[in-house]
Amino acid sequence: MQHVMVDIETLGIKPGSVILSIGAIDFDPHTGALGEGFYVNIDRELSKAAGLTTDTSTVNWWASQGKEATQALLDDCKPPGTAHRTFFDWFRSVGGKYIWSHGVNFDVVLIEAVVQKLGGSVPWKFYNTRDTRTIYDVAAVTPDRAKGVHHFALDDAKRQAEAVIKSYKVLKP
Repeated sequence: MQHVMVDIETLGIKPGSVILSIGAIDFDPHTGALGEGFYVNIDRELSKAAGLTTDTSTVNWWASQGKEATQALLDDCKPPGTAHRTFFDWFRSVGGKYIWSHGVNFDVVLIEAVVQKLGGSVPWKFYNTRDTRTIYDVAAVTPDRAKGVHHFALDDAKRQAEAVIKSYKVLKP
């Protein structure tokens, strides 16, 4: 499948912020098929050592989030370069071409900023980025946040992909 939905959890909202986790799922908006997905946690201390930043308000926001979501961020953390390379290898392995995220100015932008800081490059073309908020608005669709763990990146990516699939059904019956 050529479409990949990505969701990240971070310790800031600006490019160059520490990314805590990456969740992604490949999907086909035409058939409604969902793949198995991808998930990785990223070591926050190694990210800070690499020059990535945190934002106090985001750190405080995490303190008010559900235990399931925050606990999931602590398991099997990888160095930032390893985590991103593993994600990119997975992206290529599923035939990724289009990268979707929930908004044009967050997930993909923050991933690209980290990768640039680490001296790498992303496996997608800038013109193959896609935005969920626009398609949801045009199709009058909302992701079902009641399913899964909210702010667990893989669950959020699944809900967002499902809503894109629903949007395609509305817009391309």
